[in-house]
Amino acid sequence: MEMILRHRLFGAGDFPAGDGGWYIIRMSNGGRPEGAGPVTRRAASCCLVLLMIPAALVAYFWYTVWHADQVNSERQQDTLNSILRRAHEQADDTSHALTASGSGADADTLTGVIWRHSETPLISYDPAHHRFTATARRADFYDSEGVILGSGSVQIARCLRFTFTRDSGSDWTSTVAVRDYEECLPGTRIGTWAGTARSRIAQMSTMELTPTGVQRALDPTGKLGHFDVRTVQRRGRTATVTVLIEDVYGAKADAPAKQCYRFVRDLGGEYGDDVTSVPLSACPRAA
Repeated sequence: MEMILRHRLFGAGDFPAGDGGWYIIRMSNGGRPEGAGPVTRRAASCCLVLLMIPAALVAYFWYTVWHADQVNSERQQDTLNSILRRAHEQADDTSHALTASGSGADADTLTGVIWRHSETPLISYDPAHHRFTATARRADFYDSEGVILGSGSVQIARCLRFTFTRDSGSDWTSTVAVRDYEECLPGTRIGTWAGTARSRIAQMSTMELTPTGVQRALDPTGKLGHFDVRTVQRRGRTATVTVLIEDVYGAKADAPAKQCYRFVRDLGGEYGDDVTSVPLSACPRAA
């Protein structure tokens, strides 16, 4: 049995075929609407397309995030490798310079060699093992690949421990180890205070270059506690100032980090801007 249904979808004048806009649906054997198939398939196709658009956008977004993460990971690793490579090169250059200094060089001279080649603000010496240990923070930047907020520079920093050991002869060897970030904080603070001391000594008048005058210039309130001026000596056109710098903010209050620095000031004018600084293995006693 077959039943034909006629249904007007459009006005007679609007339907392109001119048949009055009748849509014929044939029902047969249980009433399955044979004539509705093309419309249903077109609607389903449109819905599928509409669903695929946001799905494609989401997939593209997650791929972009994944790709940016991969690029940033590679750049971060490359930057870290660069930091470690330069650190090993510095350590090798320093050990060669220590060897070239000869077996007769004293601890202060060798400390100065390490300072000039590695620029480590905290250097300690173990005479029993003929070993120097220096810590320093090393940092570099890489360009981060952004997804939403754009790219930008990101800093990578590592705390490094340099160890220089003299063998049974006069040759020196070096090792570099990555340490916890907190281990470099005392040296970083001491290095900052050494820079402050150098700047203030350069700005002092020549008449103020006395132990009391330098102490007052470095610690005007007397409450900082990390500057201890030991000696001030004048020789010709230079003044040499030795200062013990102590990390009073260190976590280990019973054994805070300390480093003695020697500052040499040019006395060519009333105010000198030519001041050099170098760490010493030990500080002289206060005069």
